[in-house]
Amino acid sequence: MVLANRTRVQNSRTLLRAFGGLNEGYGCSEAEYSAGINFSSRDFPALSTRKPRRKLRTLTGLNGMYHLNGLLTVCGKDLVYTPDDGGETVTCTDAVADSKKALVGLGTKILIFPDKVAFDTADGSVSALGACWKAEGQSVEFAPCDAEGRTYTPTGVGREEPESPADGQIFLKVEDEEHPWRYDGTLEVYSAASGNWTALPLDYCRITAAGAQEKFCQWDTVTVQGTAAKQAGQWEALDGDCVVYTVTENSLCVRADPAGDYFYGTLVQGNDAAQWTSLDGSQTRSIAAEQTVQLERRVPDLDFVTECDNRVWGCSSRENVIYACKLGDPTNWFSYRGIAADSYAVTVGSDGAFTGAATCMGYALFFKENTLHKLCGTKPSDFQLTSLRCRGVAKNAARSLCVLNETLYYLSPDGVMAWDGSIPAKVSAALDAGRLANVKQAVGGALDGRYYLHVSRENEVRLLVYDTERGLWHEEDVCSFEMASTGGQLYLWDGRALWAADPSREAAGQRSEETEQGVEFALTTGDLGLDSPEERYLSRLTLRLDAACRSWVTVEVSYDGGPWENAAALTVEGPRRNCDLHLVPRRCASLRLRLWGYGQITLRSLAKTFSGAKGNWMELEG
Repeated sequence: MVLANRTRVQNSRTLLRAFGGLNEGYGCSEAEYSAGINFSSRDFPALSTRKPRRKLRTLTGLNGMYHLNGLLTVCGKDLVYTPDDGGETVTCTDAVADSKKALVGLGTKILIFPDKVAFDTADGSVSALGACWKAEGQSVEFAPCDAEGRTYTPTGVGREEPESPADGQIFLKVEDEEHPWRYDGTLEVYSAASGNWTALPLDYCRITAAGAQEKFCQWDTVTVQGTAAKQAGQWEALDGDCVVYTVTENSLCVRADPAGDYFYGTLVQGNDAAQWTSLDGSQTRSIAAEQTVQLERRVPDLDFVTECDNRVWGCSSRENVIYACKLGDPTNWFSYRGIAADSYAVTVGSDGAFTGAATCMGYALFFKENTLHKLCGTKPSDFQLTSLRCRGVAKNAARSLCVLNETLYYLSPDGVMAWDGSIPAKVSAALDAGRLANVKQAVGGALDGRYYLHVSRENEVRLLVYDTERGLWHEEDVCSFEMASTGGQLYLWDGRALWAADPSREAAGQRSEETEQGVEFALTTGDLGLDSPEERYLSRLTLRLDAACRSWVTVEVSYDGGPWENAAALTVEGPRRNCDLHLVPRRCASLRLRLWGYGQITLRSLAKTFSGAKGNWMELEG
């Protein structure tokens, strides 16, 4: 009898030790998981549960958080600042309106929009960025003056100077004696030492208004409104934006070019009337005043703000204008003196509303849903605006903008993007794009090379974590309706309390009773066994786990897409322990595993043993 030679199918064993992240697509491999919660890649290539968080304090009504030398929280109408150096907590009550905030830091100050106020972290004070003074029931005096705010009274008026003037005598030399107070006259002063008359230019206007000098500072740009100067024939363009050159105890001095037939005089304006008096007091006129005098230092309405090169930049979803404040001065946004420290504004021609603003790689960036505007330069004279049609920031996702390791991450209508200075690249191919669309809110944060993205939709809230170094996504339980990154810590707010993402970096750290002792976790693997040949089947699975504290794990199996069946369970009491979970699955084309439980575990490896599906089946030829 002759027996045919047949191959012998031997058992084989493969070991999976490098685990990927979340993959919600059809191509989820056995090294990834298709759904899960509270796992991370912090122990890569192993798969670990996230670090327990620490509850810092109860917090309600949070409208915004920002870190600058300490953590500022906006709770309702109150500001609460906790310094990093352990100093006393500062609380400012009724400082802002109860609404969502856009915050940005400049120097020691945190600017709060739309309230247009600044919180100074150095002294704990709150001040308004803008200022407004109204002449409610008060009279306001306008008089031509020199650069130092001095006014002059001439002793004579005429076409020719007097023959024997005294030293220091003031004289008004006119061109037309029928209009002696017209702007083309020249105010002169005589010097006995030189024997000459010297012109006194009055290119400024002294505004005497009780209390106004307390609201404005030198070099402020003030918008003057409601004056009767034009009707009085004194100044043609006093109403408008003026630069404050001098501030005295009871007056302001602004630049105003001479104009009008009654320039050389003093105008006192009341509630409904104004009176003009010539400089020598010889002539008076009455003028009707239709408006109330108002002085205002304006600040534009901004929805999105960022800081770049010692300027605060901003834009609004209601207009197509980008604003920048005066260099180092967030109180002045309309200062145009022709110097390098000027404010800046530019209108863009792209369609749609602005959706966000950020700073990265030395550029001020402004986003729409389909456009990126990039501003570069060092001063207003060489600022350049370039536009790029690309996937921009999604609507309601302005706060998803986050700079991490020199790369800007944000949520676009097409998914999560990364911008490193060239073209935005999509990094969320592993996620379900439909679950990232039409968001109501998106908030971003960063910690240790991981980008945290909170996404709120109509019926779903998620906290996604992207490991930027390894390109892996994970999902954690939601605790992130507000986030603030410090560089060494990430603070999260769950709607009721403030949490620290890494307790070891806080005082008391893991020893605090407010620190989670374990976390609830769950994980569903991709299909196992799809890569095995037909003559083999998966006969044994071994999961090697590390438990860092008291933990329990349940393993379930789904065969060929069928219902979930209990396969194994493990409970660990006490300190750290290494454990093996052995599973003997039944024959199937493919299977999936689901792990869920509580505690702190690390999945070290997954060993798969394959056995022959039948005896010798293929004859060898030759």
